Amino acid sequence: MKTILIALDPSIFSYGLKQIIATMPLPTDIETTDTCDDALTLLDTRCFDLLITDLHPDLLGPVKAKCPGIRIMIYTAADEKTFAIDNLLAGADGYLSKSAKKEEMEYAVRTVLNGEKYMSATVRQEMLDQLWQKKRAGHKGIY
Repeated sequence: MKTILIALDPSIFSYGLKQIIATMPLPTDIETTDTCDDALTLLDTRCFDLLITDLHPDLLGPVKAKCPGIRIMIYTAADEKTFAIDNLLAGADGYLSKSAKKEEMEYAVRTVLNGEKYMSATVRQEMLDQLWQKKRAGHKGIY
């Protein structure tokens, strides 16, 4: 059984996300908290397989220190092109927009729980564009 901690404010997002995950064909134990501080306190006594939280880059290090095997998925309304890549490079295992459809949310949760990284097609293309620009900037020849 997979264990998931959802730490989102406002709690309506936690409730909705919990309902979506509960309908997935995946045995899970889901806990919710309203704040990151509450999540950190809970992580003092129990580790989870997955933490789903809003954009809190300063939370990644303390969470991984308390529970080294935990996977972290950022679920936020913050702009993907601005924040996703930096958060993934900082240690998040997934980044999903709150505007994502139910099917994408389910896929993202399954992907991260399976030990893989998750990012939307938009973020993936942005990452590839950045890599391509770096490669071209360092190359003197013609492509």
